[in-house]
Amino acid sequence: MPDETAIRKIIGQIDAAWKTKRFDGLADCFHENAVIVGPGFAEFAAGREKCAESYREFASNAAVLEYAESNHCLRTWETSAVYTFNWSMTYQRDSGPRSEEGTDQLVFGSGPSGWQVVWRCIDFRPSTATGAA
Repeated sequence: MPDETAIRKIIGQIDAAWKTKRFDGLADCFHENAVIVGPGFAEFAAGREKCAESYREFASNAAVLEYAESNHCLRTWETSAVYTFNWSMTYQRDSGPRSEEGTDQLVFGSGPSGWQVVWRCIDFRPSTATGAA
């Protein structure tokens, strides 16, 4: 039986990284060959460090103005798990405030290093400006 508590701890650590800029141990949440893909399965990041860096980059360069999640679902098997949810966000970057909504899918594997994210698929509609840019 998989340890849901361990999986949820990793989810919490990833959330803390981008929401509160607590990056300690972030790279350990990802398998050494983890991949993050976006719409159309375009590769955004490959490898533990690049995946962690994608969270650091967003947290360091965007101010989240509004954020909401819904439809959380964690499914587990002996050595794998999938966590999915919907989200909506308004954030500020240099180009002005933007709004997006989409879905996230995190796939976990259990191995010698414990539970880690092996694949993340983030899907979203293109950003829309929310005011004067």
